[in-house]
Amino acid sequence: METRKLTSIPETMLIPLWARATETENRGGLIYDETAKRIISNIDYDFTKFKNGKLSQVGCCIRAKLIDSDTKNFLSRHPDAVVIQLGAGLDARWQRMGFPKVTHWFDLDLKETIDLRRQFIPETEYNTYLELSMFDYQWIEKVKSFGKPVLIIIEGVLMYFKPEEVKKFFLTLCGQFSEATILFDMLAFLALKHGKHHDTVRKMEGNPEFLWSELETRTMETWHGKLHIAHEYYMSDYDEKRFPLLVRLLYRIPYFYKRFNQRIVEVEIK
Repeated sequence: METRKLTSIPETMLIPLWARATETENRGGLIYDETAKRIISNIDYDFTKFKNGKLSQVGCCIRAKLIDSDTKNFLSRHPDAVVIQLGAGLDARWQRMGFPKVTHWFDLDLKETIDLRRQFIPETEYNTYLELSMFDYQWIEKVKSFGKPVLIIIEGVLMYFKPEEVKKFFLTLCGQFSEATILFDMLAFLALKHGKHHDTVRKMEGNPEFLWSELETRTMETWHGKLHIAHEYYMSDYDEKRFPLLVRLLYRIPYFYKRFNQRIVEVEIK
């Protein structure tokens, strides 16, 4: 398959794909994703450029595992939920989680990405795709039309947008939903504007940059009265000693722990 025509932001979807496939191939234990392993063995792309990206490889797998876990917890409380994954890329989360029979599971991304996704991950009765930007808000009416609890998953996406775009996005959700739950990852604060130093993102064409993070996640609660931080997970607490020793030692320093930790955040609109 040809992927060189992907724009810089969609190309970044290949990093977590590689990370999950590598974890599965090496039986690392953080996550098992047979679909990711199958895809990278059938895609025409030079994944060897990521071979030295140890921090990214482990970090992507911790991130996916934590979001999978929180998604399972949400579905245990709301088995009839409607789930939508924004910027889904080639992430087979619905398949990886055992094909949960929710009311419906949507995966949304740009057309060029969905075209590629359909070649590897076929749609089903419960899991279908939307060829849209996450900022094309017609997807909101689709998920609301079921009248069921809504879970919105955004992984590896928000850090590529400007702060004002991210804030406007959350304000739009507050205006459109009376209730919803959003799961997303928060970039490590010290990584802002340092994409050129990242162990894998710097390998991307087009030089994608990290544009958004908050030092204090609860700053988001000041954006709108309906936004509430339900849970927040600092990823270094869940690395199972997979990060290099020096990095693990640095995480013991409060300044470093606070500013160099990626977070998984669960936000409730209510």
